[in-house]
Amino acid sequence: MNAPREWRDLQWLLCSPPLLSNTELLAQDIRRPETDLTPNREVQAWLADLRAAPQPLLDFIAQHRSAVKHLRLGRYAERLLEFYLRCGPAHRLAAANMALRHAPGAAANDHTTLGEIDFLLHDAQGVPWHWELAVKYFLCHASDPVAQPEDFIGPDAAETLRSKLSKLERQLSHTPSAPWDATPWQRAAFSRGWMFYRWGADVPYCKALHPQHLRGWWLPLHELAALPHTRYALVGRAAWMSAFDPAQDTALALGDAAQLREHLERFWAAPAAPGRTAAGAQMVVGLNEAGGGLLEAARYFVTPPGSVQDA
Repeated sequence: MNAPREWRDLQWLLCSPPLLSNTELLAQDIRRPETDLTPNREVQAWLADLRAAPQPLLDFIAQHRSAVKHLRLGRYAERLLEFYLRCGPAHRLAAANMALRHAPGAAANDHTTLGEIDFLLHDAQGVPWHWELAVKYFLCHASDPVAQPEDFIGPDAAETLRSKLSKLERQLSHTPSAPWDATPWQRAAFSRGWMFYRWGADVPYCKALHPQHLRGWWLPLHELAALPHTRYALVGRAAWMSAFDPAQDTALALGDAAQLREHLERFWAAPAAPGRTAAGAQMVVGLNEAGGGLLEAARYFVTPPGSVQDA
């Protein structure tokens, strides 16, 4: 039996390589744990048991999806990690999504939140941690062999790796509210995601990124004919985490490169729908035949004509 997407996304979140390096956040004295849980046999055994009986995970995610019409990718990832911290081995959750507010009378708008702490937890050794979760996808536009964080731009061009790092530093600098304010929390960015590099170009080095971070490619719409001759699926954000499975997951479009271009041209011309940004780059996965079915073989972002990334 194939595992449901929720389980596959949780397994990806726990076991895929970190996105960020161990050095980029040291200016703020922020320590990072080793958040690649793959070698942890206890976690792997727990995941195997959960795959055989995934209903508790499915119910937990369904409960949160019922609260909002569309559970955004970031919030969905938070709920997956929260489920692990509540139910899995090796870590114990203390608090999740702790809203930080002005003290009464400290500001004119004291109802306004200062921010939010994603997770407070203890590891297997009892060490207290403050984790901020970041699941991100950026397109690299560097023209030099060494890339800077500002060279990595989000699919909708609204965020860069530089701005995300700055936001993480601010988030990790927050002090939890009582009764957690006296605990010496170690601070960490739990980062996952993919970086996409220009199709046909060399991959530059960036010290902000983990050496084993996941990699894909990006290219403008008019270069689609350069892709390998195979089948492709245009996928929404709900399929951006674990590998796309055509047997279970719904594609926005499916076909060869020529058909894909036609789909994308219509896609950008149509009004925006939930789960996508009409003007932004769109994710495409290349599919290869294996074992009588189709499996994801590569990931791409395709950028629309006239966009800031159409170069």
